[in-house]
Amino acid sequence: MSNSQLLRRPLPSSLRPVSGISEPFFVHAPYARVLTVAQMSAAESIGAIYTMPTGASRNAVLRTTIEAHRKIASNASTVLVDANRYHGKNRIRASAPLNIDWLQRQWDAGLSWAITDSGYLERDAEHDLRSLFASAQELERQATGSFFLSVPADSHWVSFRAAELRKIVEEHGIPVIYLFGATGDPLATKRAVQGLLHLLDSPVPSALMRTDQAAIGALAGSAVFGAMGISTSLRHIYPPDKRGFSPSPFPSAFLPQGLSYHRIDTLAQAIALSPEELHWSCHCERCQGMRLDSIFDDTAAFTHSIHSLADATRHVLTGGGSAASLIAWASKCQTAQFTHFDIAATTGMRWDPPSFLGAWVASG
Repeated sequence: MSNSQLLRRPLPSSLRPVSGISEPFFVHAPYARVLTVAQMSAAESIGAIYTMPTGASRNAVLRTTIEAHRKIASNASTVLVDANRYHGKNRIRASAPLNIDWLQRQWDAGLSWAITDSGYLERDAEHDLRSLFASAQELERQATGSFFLSVPADSHWVSFRAAELRKIVEEHGIPVIYLFGATGDPLATKRAVQGLLHLLDSPVPSALMRTDQAAIGALAGSAVFGAMGISTSLRHIYPPDKRGFSPSPFPSAFLPQGLSYHRIDTLAQAIALSPEELHWSCHCERCQGMRLDSIFDDTAAFTHSIHSLADATRHVLTGGGSAASLIAWASKCQTAQFTHFDIAATTGMRWDPPSFLGAWVASG
């Protein structure tokens, strides 16, 4: 075992591990954040997925990004890359052919698993769905290494057509990564969470990426890994006409007891109104018992948030199999709901619990 592996804080294995991927929890980030992400991946046993540009520079960026990550985190950390052709105003459809050269470039760069450059699956596009899997089957005949078929799909597929989606996955047997699109949170309802758990329960290995805290719930549901976006724009796929987010001078930080993100100025205001409440204290590797108003900048917010999410993953996966892990996750979500109600009561501020908490509680 290398020194870098010994220095990384360990995480429990995925409930459905595959050869070549040692971490259950991944950070999904733009390639420009490679130095920050690699530093966290060197400290915690987390993997990284980097979103690539879609233009002519993609191949060069792939190479330099992986080199930069390896220089900091060495080979102990699993790295994957996201072609991102399913996103934005010029997104391609799921019926577009998949590129074997893109997979080969990932293997040539030393990645244990490649991810296909899939297009977006609209809600009623059954023909596109079958075209996507037919193209993946052709790639399988040409492949020289392991790969995931990414399935970027409208949330209708997970909420209402999960059984159909799982059926075609099992017909082809190719490992898949799901990522879902919606105007709001695509996994904020009981129906969507139950659909996701149905997909993950398949004997075909599957993972979830470009998501939010649902990455941890997916691990409880036996995902190979769950990859959480480091920013709102990378926590699900937005419609092409969705306007960009207004920039804020204040970064957001994770509230561990609430399983939710909040701007640090909002946290500071709430803490000033109820400074003695225990839910403001954090015991992650960065905070060591300090209150969350000790976070003043983006670097501290990011470091604290990833350490805290890794701790939540440890808690959920330590309990045993999927049934125990789902109970542990649902229990954390229910406690998080109560934390939000308590904050609202003690501060007088509006502090509504995110809808996804209730969806996982109802499905636990």
